[in-house]
Amino acid sequence: MKPHVYIWVERINLKMLFAPSTIATIVGILIGVVPLLRKLMIGNEAPLHAIHSSASLLGEATIPAVILIVRANLLRGLKKSEIGMWVVIGVQVVRYVALPLCGIVVVKAARRFGLVGSDPLYHFVLLLQYALPSAMTIGTITQLFGVGESECSLIMLWNYLVASIALTIWTSYYMWFLS
Repeated sequence: MKPHVYIWVERINLKMLFAPSTIATIVGILIGVVPLLRKLMIGNEAPLHAIHSSASLLGEATIPAVILIVRANLLRGLKKSEIGMWVVIGVQVVRYVALPLCGIVVVKAARRFGLVGSDPLYHFVLLLQYALPSAMTIGTITQLFGVGESECSLIMLWNYLVASIALTIWTSYYMWFLS
């Protein structure tokens, strides 16, 4: 068994496993779970309150910074990409028509087999997951590997443009469907 453990340890990329975001999450959980650390950092009377204030101030600036980065990446794909119009239309049809319809089937089947409760708000949230645009992590992954960046950013641009209309329609339909 020992040689198998060594093989798995060699295969695991520790740099990738312990990325800065993972380390920050672990530290945040430790601070939240250990009462002594929480009392040292969180609260107006805490001795290390400055660390909490600084982290909070930096965290508030994260959303605008991410929005600027996303906008720059999406516009870069619009200028460079040679992807066909029918591919973009096909992706949007699958993303905003076929996937939400599949979501209705999956949630109804899960309810029928007793895998989810009967709360309509819970069903609404489950259905809404099928109508939301793709996550920005897909774009981040393409940037990390350096393959398909412009194509991915063009598709994401159209995803977010169509999302405003599709999400409104699907949200209205889901509310009618669940009432």
